Amino acid sequence: MFNLARALAFTFVVGVAATAAPLALAAEEPIIVVVKVFPAEGREDEAQVRIAKLVKFVQANNPGVTFQLHRSTKKPLVLLLYETFPSQASLDVQQKSVLPAFIKEAGATPEGLLAKPNEVEFYSRAAD
Repeated sequence: MFNLARALAFTFVVGVAATAAPLALAAEEPIIVVVKVFPAEGREDEAQVRIAKLVKFVQANNPGVTFQLHRSTKKPLVLLLYETFPSQASLDVQQKSVLPAFIKEAGATPEGLLAKPNEVEFYSRAAD
């Protein structure tokens, strides 16, 4: 199981504080993470570039994880990151080693990059 507050901090590497009950999933069940990112006005491109670097880093260092980055069509701009982790183990690798390595390489998220905290939701497969 994972801690939602830790996942929030690492998903976009912004240190967002949040509390929620841990999500209990079967060990091999895919985990979908949807993150809405709210860049500060005038810093939208900077936020998108940082997320794109994170996506490339994860793809190179956590096989099987897929990320899709999307931009809203309305103002203020919202970036949506759709992440698929093939298993709990993959999410654990992400949190324990891949994302700390990304932070070490790319540095902490710049102050004032976000207008407000990310919104993060976790999904598991609905029963067939």
